[in-house]
Amino acid sequence: MSGDTLVPGDYDGDHKTDTATFRASTGEWFMLDSSNGLYRSQRWGASGDVPVIGDFDGDGKSDVAVFRPSAGAWYIRQSSDLSMRAQQWGTSGDKPLSGDFDGDGKTDISVFRPNEGAWYVLLSSNGTFKSQAWGLSMDKVVPGDYDGDGKTDMAVYRPSNGAWYVLRSSDNGISAQAWGNGTDVPAPGDYDGDGKMDFAVYRQGVWYIRNSSDAMMQVAYFGISDDVPIPSAYIAN
Repeated sequence: MSGDTLVPGDYDGDHKTDTATFRASTGEWFMLDSSNGLYRSQRWGASGDVPVIGDFDGDGKSDVAVFRPSAGAWYIRQSSDLSMRAQQWGTSGDKPLSGDFDGDGKTDISVFRPNEGAWYVLLSSNGTFKSQAWGLSMDKVVPGDYDGDGKTDMAVYRPSNGAWYVLRSSDNGISAQAWGNGTDVPAPGDYDGDGKMDFAVYRQGVWYIRNSSDAMMQVAYFGISDDVPIPSAYIAN
């Protein structure tokens, strides 16, 4: 419905993305499984919660999870055993993130704090945390594996100059690329199938993609001006 939040993910573990939405007014998740075409729903969350897409228990299925800004708390329903995991991490004003920053196959609980331009990540592999200043308050956060090392990189898209800034996890190097403008919607994804995220934006029915494999540009006409590009659901806005 209008007003629902897009939460695409692999909820049935068949390695295909399922159509799914979160309805904040009722705290309900609605999922259409790609494996069998069956529809199901799950009440998990409350008004004001922010849904987060990720596989937090590493079983190959997306878990139903929310971040509650008022409490700075995460509530995760693990698909492996249907148990609840609650974790304090973050504060009001933080943007919850989805990413595997340590490469262990599990989504790490993490937030971006706009007023500091800082990332705070609780690593699932060993329970330690890391913090990193990367970005400005007005940036859009676009985490992803841009260097192909199996770990999520810290990355931001800056609307003011249409530039992407990536802190590579493989060598702590920096990648910067102008790709887009102030009104574009960032929609990163691996469009050329080389195992690396590509810089991509959606502009009123037109997709502009910069292949990481050969730096060539793809242009695709798909959608209308007020459509929402599905890949943007995986990033913090």
